[in-house]
Amino acid sequence: MFHRRKLLTAVVAGLLLVMISGSLAISGNDLASVSPSQESRARINALRANEFFYQSYGKDDPFRVLVDGEYKESVASELVDMNSAHLVGVMWGQDDRFALVEDGEGFGYILRVGDRVRFGRVVSIRKNLLTARVTLYGITNKVVLKLENTEG
Repeated sequence: MFHRRKLLTAVVAGLLLVMISGSLAISGNDLASVSPSQESRARINALRANEFFYQSYGKDDPFRVLVDGEYKESVASELVDMNSAHLVGVMWGQDDRFALVEDGEGFGYILRVGDRVRFGRVVSIRKNLLTARVTLYGITNKVVLKLENTEG
């Protein structure tokens, strides 16, 4: 009995709060005749009323690239060199598969099929290996990185 009273009080307080805030302009008599589309419209209007601002305090805005659509293409020095890299891990899900690769200097990269590497592209990712095609001086080679078993 006590739990029902608390629940009823919470529901009534929530309905009063919604009606007072103006997001639902319905009288108490019309409360039973509220359609789902009216409830959805009221929720959407309440969300639209909220405004969010990002204040960078003089720093570069990290969301700027998303807003103005600029795309910065990576230069060759930012791409992984497959000849000095080794495969750290492979992760896959239902729709996506990617490889974790570390270069000779210890920098990590996340690569998917089709991603650029220095002088080439990743062509396949399997359970324990990554294959890339690398073209250097007009000669195309297949570079295969195998996942090493580190478990003892």
